[in-house]
Amino acid sequence: MSVGLNGCLEGILITVGLYVTPGNPGMTDINLEALAKRAEGSLAAERTLSEKLSDQGELLGGALKKAPEGFKTAAKEALEHPGDTTVMMAASFGLGVAVSLVSRRPDLLGKTLAPVVEKTMLHGGKLLTGAALVDVSYKTATPAYEVWKDHNKLESSQALLGARLGRSAFDYSLNLGAGASGFLTGARVGRFAELAAKTAPDFKAFEGIFSKRGVTMEQLPANVRPENFLGRGGNGAVYKLDFTDDFVVKVPEFATKSPKSGPLQKVDDIMPEANIGQPVAKMGDYLILKKQNGFAAGAPDTRSRRAMTPEAAEAVYARSINESAALPQSAYDELAVMMVQLEKRGLQFDPSKPGNILIDTAAKRFNLVDISPTSSTNPRHHTVSDIIVPLMDNYFTGSVLSDKGVKYRAQLAQIIDKATKAARTASMHPAGAADSSLQYSYKLAGLTPP
Repeated sequence: MSVGLNGCLEGILITVGLYVTPGNPGMTDINLEALAKRAEGSLAAERTLSEKLSDQGELLGGALKKAPEGFKTAAKEALEHPGDTTVMMAASFGLGVAVSLVSRRPDLLGKTLAPVVEKTMLHGGKLLTGAALVDVSYKTATPAYEVWKDHNKLESSQALLGARLGRSAFDYSLNLGAGASGFLTGARVGRFAELAAKTAPDFKAFEGIFSKRGVTMEQLPANVRPENFLGRGGNGAVYKLDFTDDFVVKVPEFATKSPKSGPLQKVDDIMPEANIGQPVAKMGDYLILKKQNGFAAGAPDTRSRRAMTPEAAEAVYARSINESAALPQSAYDELAVMMVQLEKRGLQFDPSKPGNILIDTAAKRFNLVDISPTSSTNPRHHTVSDIIVPLMDNYFTGSVLSDKGVKYRAQLAQIIDKATKAARTASMHPAGAADSSLQYSYKLAGLTPP
């Protein structure tokens, strides 16, 4: 290219030399030698620009090669100064918690800031990406400018930029990890706070019903009739109460054939901050429970199936499977969080009966019932199996249905997928390799056990 350009310039100079000579009247003398030197200067300037751009490429390439060493140096310095590192991670963790809580409950900031925060959250990813690009660009600008001015500074600028890129990679990794951990922690706290906010009235509320609504205690046994039947647990049946939507009554069916009424007595609430269908009062053999909404997961129990056709029983099962699979991931997340909270409070959920999980389609969530204290010597560790097995109702699926639930495999797989994600988010105990019930659930869903 330069040869062709030189040739053109040479031709122009020859042409000028033919028509413009020192002796021609009316014409300006032109110094051909000066014109040639000026042309060579332009070419030199063009080559310099190309070389400068090439220098920038070499700067970046060399810096990227040196970046891993900068990453190692940053990691070493972090170990040598654990106090500074801890402060930085704590700040990122706290920020993650704050962002999680505010994104879930922007109303906590009040009417003025809440709309602003909600809009900011929508573009949070773009803002963070933009900030990171600005930071990296700023750290790159100085070495790039130094090399642009002086080619001899290429090697030192490569070392400087490599160190900066390595440190940025280390700092961003550390901060993102701590921030993500804080965000997940905030999410768990926020979910449990939402659960606690939905707590049903306590003993005082039930006691007030009799005085405020003109209900007498003698009316309670009259509510125990077939049309009020809600479900059956391992040691009793539950019925709704005509005079309240906040409580239900549980009547023993096996230990006591003819339940007797008695004076209203308070029962210690095993988890006052949440609604897990726990008892708050009793009247003789009648136990008053906080009401949980929803219908029982799984198929009807054996006793109930005797009074219906196989087709009717499968219809109940199909509704449970379809509705469970259709619930959002948040419903599974809240269920997993609640099981973790139960365990921390010395309580346990019994997954042997699918009906202990209620499917609340209106609120798009699951509710738990029949919670009991765990053994102090052998406490129960809840795992993802405690979600999957009852929701899938392994026994009915594999032993009662003639096709072992083949027609429901898509829904069963969705239940397993959502439950697995929820268990991981809530940090539930890992399921053991010897959990045959969980492995059977995977088999019924047509999936390979983990």
